[in-house]
Amino acid sequence: MQLLTFLLNGVKFGIPVNDVESIETRMNVVNIPNSLPQVHGIMNLHGEVIAVYSLAEQFHYPEQEINNIIVASMNGTKIGLEVGNVDEIIDVPDEKVISMPVIMKAVENCFDEVASYAKELIVLIEVSKLMPEAEQQAIQKLVEQQS
Repeated sequence: MQLLTFLLNGVKFGIPVNDVESIETRMNVVNIPNSLPQVHGIMNLHGEVIAVYSLAEQFHYPEQEINNIIVASMNGTKIGLEVGNVDEIIDVPDEKVISMPVIMKAVENCFDEVASYAKELIVLIEVSKLMPEAEQQAIQKLVEQQS
């Protein structure tokens, strides 16, 4: 499994490369009033308007410096995920990917698995489960209104 890894609040996370559209440096994000707390706004990416989502807010981390935005596909919708720093792309053997303990799945639905790689654990994020369907629809509606 190929993963794009990044750091957020000192924790290493990974997203399957197949879910990643691009990696962008911090761009101008336009705040939209009355949007979801995790949605920091929208940005123009090569003529396409996409929502920018705060993983720090989602995971209840303190506010931190954002250097990169990972543009990912979430059930057919592009979304920009704010992260501290993108680390690297790694190839993790399937046998090194294990199920997340049940108690952690109860905390965040998007944490199904963890990878053991180079003596560290990488928390895998399943982008399609990052937020409830109602939030996904709200983001889709926000983007459509701004396009």
